[in-house]
Amino acid sequence: MKDTDKPIVWTGDLNDDCTAKWQGLLLRAEWMDEEYWWWAVYDMENGEITIDSSNEYEKSCIGGENARMEAEKVAKKYLNIK
Repeated sequence: MKDTDKPIVWTGDLNDDCTAKWQGLLLRAEWMDEEYWWWAVYDMENGEITIDSSNEYEKSCIGGENARMEAEKVAKKYLNIK
């Protein structure tokens, strides 16, 4: 069983390229160009599959904090946490 009460802790440069390892998932956020950021969530315990990423959406993600929040939202939804 996952300990989903543990906080999601981001490491690396929060203004450029950062990651969080949480509950068997890898969350990433990376500054791309101007104010645009890319984010992704991977299931490291299930063949490193990509759960979701900003590549799947037409709407751009603006800012690192927003990119991290999107990745966290996807991770929690994937693990059925409200």
